[in-house]
Amino acid sequence: MAKEISGRSLNELCSSRICIDEYQDGRMRGRLYNNYYAEPIVFENVIQLLKKMEAIFDRFEHPQKTMEPRKFGNKRRNPEKIIGQDALMQRKPQEANGKVATFHVRVIFRKNASWQGIVCWVDGEKRENFRSVLELLMLMDEAMESGKTKSTENFMGDGI
Repeated sequence: MAKEISGRSLNELCSSRICIDEYQDGRMRGRLYNNYYAEPIVFENVIQLLKKMEAIFDRFEHPQKTMEPRKFGNKRRNPEKIIGQDALMQRKPQEANGKVATFHVRVIFRKNASWQGIVCWVDGEKRENFRSVLELLMLMDEAMESGKTKSTENFMGDGI
């Protein structure tokens, strides 16, 4: 599938907007926006968010993973269901914001059974590189814990 998409489009595929609508005691729920899905992808917890993002990357084989994840037993995992095929490739601008926080995440690599990339905290106008999914989640958690007042400005920047 990745062969059918241009280089610029592949970079857009790796970029997602994460809108956190509820955050309490380290638990978050909200919506995930990706340029290749017409509708927001709802998640109820962090694990669901990560599985859905991983399913998007697997669907387009980009960024490619360097190793298969380990699992208990011999059963094959069912791929995470996202949205029907008909929703693919219908680009929409990502202007939505979360009620609690909004992040723009670009995953550049999937090495060492994790993700590496850039996260932009839209509301706090800050950007950081992350070297693992854990580091990404810690950065997002820190931003939400800081309680900084959200600005109405849209800070996504062209650099991601």
